[in-house]
Amino acid sequence: MEVTACSTGAEGLAALEGEDWDLCLLDRGLPDMDGIELCRHIKAHARFDARQVIMLSGYGSLDARVEALDLGADDYIIKPFHPTELLARVNASRRVVEMQQQLVDMAGQLERLSAHDDLTGIFNRRHFGATLDHAFDHSSRYRRPLSVAIIDVDRFKNINDSYGHQAGDAVLAEVARRFSSSVRSSDYLARYGGEEFVVLLPETQLEDAVCFGEKLREAVASVPVPIAGGEPLPVTVSIGTASLAHTQFVSPTEMIAAADQALYRAKRNGRNRVEAERRRSRRPAGAVSPEATHHGAGWVRPPGEIAREESRS
Repeated sequence: MEVTACSTGAEGLAALEGEDWDLCLLDRGLPDMDGIELCRHIKAHARFDARQVIMLSGYGSLDARVEALDLGADDYIIKPFHPTELLARVNASRRVVEMQQQLVDMAGQLERLSAHDDLTGIFNRRHFGATLDHAFDHSSRYRRPLSVAIIDVDRFKNINDSYGHQAGDAVLAEVARRFSSSVRSSDYLARYGGEEFVVLLPETQLEDAVCFGEKLREAVASVPVPIAGGEPLPVTVSIGTASLAHTQFVSPTEMIAAADQALYRAKRNGRNRVEAERRRSRRPAGAVSPEATHHGAGWVRPPGEIAREESRS
């Protein structure tokens, strides 16, 4: 346990702001201020929420103790005190800090798990839905370009049927790894479901989105995917792109549907290729797109698209 000793409130404040600490033993009778004021400062900042403050004071009245505890002190020890008692209370406060940090770490881990796909480690569809809504609203409001690319692994069902689901999982994980190495820091990559991926491209026109899609296609097709216990598998992907700057979509659903239609065209035209959406006139406000429907935090295809899955693969 490392200890930093400060003789004044000003020195203590500088140490608290500039050093990493878990526990503050704070005397109320400081030469330049009442320790209560320093306690108030500590507890007013969220970054110190998981820190413990033990007040030391010769003021033993009930009012003094209540005042300190009301201002956020976690414990109050009246002077004079026995060193054994002080050490016991310090150890108890350190255990509280450790438990609080564990809870913070667990919350962060749960948040990451809820936003990421288990197999590939990239964002999942639920998180993509919320991100798409925000990005679409921002781009629409400020008239900024926004593109999306939907990517499907070609003939993925054949890979599962011929080599097994472990090989299929290996293909998906490797494809996601190659995509992650190819996207910009400002782009947003997610697993859309099954063998499909999606990339959100802020500040990107349709022509640039097509070029980006070609980069992803080449990243997969150029090198076969290693498979445990077997020869590397040649893998290709088909990609459909759409852009808010190209067509003035009235909802994220419409943009996803346009990219999805372009993906279907890429499949129909031979696979292992990139297709762009076809420009369409803007729908009247309030009109419902017949091509896709919004469901919760995700985006689902209409029944007609589901029926085409087999032909798409």
